[in-house]
Amino acid sequence: MTKLSARLASVARMVPGDAYLADVGSDHAYLPISLIEKGKISYAQAIDNKMAPFLRMKRNVEDSGLSAHIACSFSSGLDELQPDVDTLAICGVGGLLTCEILEKHQEKLDQIKTIILDPHRDLQAVRKRVAALGYHLVDEEMLYEGKIYYTIMKWEKGAPEKPYTQDELLFGPFVIAKLGETFHDYLLQQQEKINGILNDSVPEGKKGPYLELLTQIETQLKKYN
Repeated sequence: MTKLSARLASVARMVPGDAYLADVGSDHAYLPISLIEKGKISYAQAIDNKMAPFLRMKRNVEDSGLSAHIACSFSSGLDELQPDVDTLAICGVGGLLTCEILEKHQEKLDQIKTIILDPHRDLQAVRKRVAALGYHLVDEEMLYEGKIYYTIMKWEKGAPEKPYTQDELLFGPFVIAKLGETFHDYLLQQQEKINGILNDSVPEGKKGPYLELLTQIETQLKKYN
């Protein structure tokens, strides 16, 4: 059985059973291989646009004996998305690139019921732009691995019941609701980071955005008292 990192294991848990998954930026193809080995899904498309990762994932798929179940695609984003795919996983890339991948082929999203994202940056922009594409969050998980905080997001087709608040766009509605220990540690780290910036000779006229963010962080921290 293929062993997944904590981050990819979280992604795997969010993949619906019997989904036809497209793993964009698949690299080693560990995610689709593991899901098929465990019998959670039967078919997947592994996509990468760089030759070395493509050859690596193709070799791993062949070595796993799952070539009949995983189609390896040397392509970019959703350019060559197979018509039966109903679930996307886009992991390990920046948030703005994640949005660009989804927005480039909006016509192909008609077939997509579930999107699972692991953006490394710009999470606020991701939540805002994916919601604008007609999806709503159904789950999020924040975890800490390799000295990095990750937020895994699960989206399903359909508008949210109400617009996300600024705090929900920034931190995530499910992350806020769960009030987990990892989120608490993340808030403390960000509080220390912003205080350091404010104390490092930031001109008075430029402190406004930092002070606003600090207030949002401290508001969330008070929920733990």
